[in-house]
Amino acid sequence: MGLLVVDNQFLSVAQALVNQAKKEICLSSFKLEICDKPRGRALKEFFDSIVEKQKSGVKVKVLFNWHDDRRSVAKTNYSASLFLKQSGIDIRYLRNNRCCHAKLLIVDKEKILLGSHNLSVRSTQNNFEMSYVIPDPETAAQVGGVFERIFADAKPI
Repeated sequence: MGLLVVDNQFLSVAQALVNQAKKEICLSSFKLEICDKPRGRALKEFFDSIVEKQKSGVKVKVLFNWHDDRRSVAKTNYSASLFLKQSGIDIRYLRNNRCCHAKLLIVDKEKILLGSHNLSVRSTQNNFEMSYVIPDPETAAQVGGVFERIFADAKPI
């Protein structure tokens, strides 16, 4: 049975899943935001933990929204993508200016957190958002297969 994650419960649940990762973390989001302001500290800590997982040998793949002409792209995406890339994380965006709107976290192809939460301050603190943890390796492998196919064709930042 899964776990419903509503509103500001998201970061603590996502953090717990990242902490469990032993092999791989796959992440997809429309918006990425890393900031040092007080309201953004928890999100910054989340991204820092992903970087630490990468350094410890866990493979991390991030897919995010980016367009070459920068239309319909959150201003925070570029700086967040550079932070992740400089940390050695494989970060990519879809070809042909295709919008990456899927929001998901896959851990070790065993558990998925899937829903409406972006990795942004507003999404994790202000908006009405809903996501769901699916702790099912069969479903995780299926969703992971789609992620891997899309990620393989995506452009590195």
